[in-house]
Amino acid sequence: MDTLTNSIEADASVQKHDALLRIDGYSAGYDESLILKNVDLQVGRKEVVALLGRNGVGKTTLLNSILGLVSGGGGSIEFDGIRLDALSTDQRARLGIGYVPQGRDIFPNLTVQENLDVSLRVAKADKAEANSRKSEVFDLFPVLSEMLKRKGGVLSGGQQQQLAIGRALLLKPKLLILDEPTEGIQPSIIDQIEDAIYAIKKRGEMSVILVEQYIDFARNACDSFYILERGSVVESGSIEGLNDGLVARYLTV
Repeated sequence: MDTLTNSIEADASVQKHDALLRIDGYSAGYDESLILKNVDLQVGRKEVVALLGRNGVGKTTLLNSILGLVSGGGGSIEFDGIRLDALSTDQRARLGIGYVPQGRDIFPNLTVQENLDVSLRVAKADKAEANSRKSEVFDLFPVLSEMLKRKGGVLSGGQQQQLAIGRALLLKPKLLILDEPTEGIQPSIIDQIEDAIYAIKKRGEMSVILVEQYIDFARNACDSFYILERGSVVESGSIEGLNDGLVARYLTV
């Protein structure tokens, strides 16, 4: 019996050690309104996790909690072994949390090159490192290298999304959060973003949280999933377990 107990504890210890992001019993909200209720979520190193749910179930609040834009009302968020409770948004970013918001949030009046240079200056990359990082981004999104002198505001929605993701990748985050990256994007660009996520996963450089409404994309791109309903996790597991029954019950509008 002791051997079995020790084995279980050892497995739990390994699982905790391997988790890059760990959310335990977390609750949060705005003013008197509780949005998240006792959320447990874990993102392993080099893992791509889908965060799913209908509009208004708490996905954005959970992302904002990870980023430090919402204060928790219970539980904990731990990133790479560090409790995030008392850390500012900037401090969390410096730990290695990258974010591509819904709507892309690029600088429309700056050129593609200038948008990328903003990230490289933040990363304090020297010339050789900057060129290496840009080369990796251009390998994922070749169109960016062809549009360096164009202003971000004149790019198509899909090109802006590639620029937003590329800009985030230049910072070499340990965790990249993508909020609705396929929204309003043409199918060919969706395929390129999916290929980019696959390449990131293959390189083993970072973990990804993907908030997504396009279920086939999530199934193709992710390793595991969590479904939120009324601020709580109601289903989770390996992406192979995201069956049509769960989609119909929790995700179909």
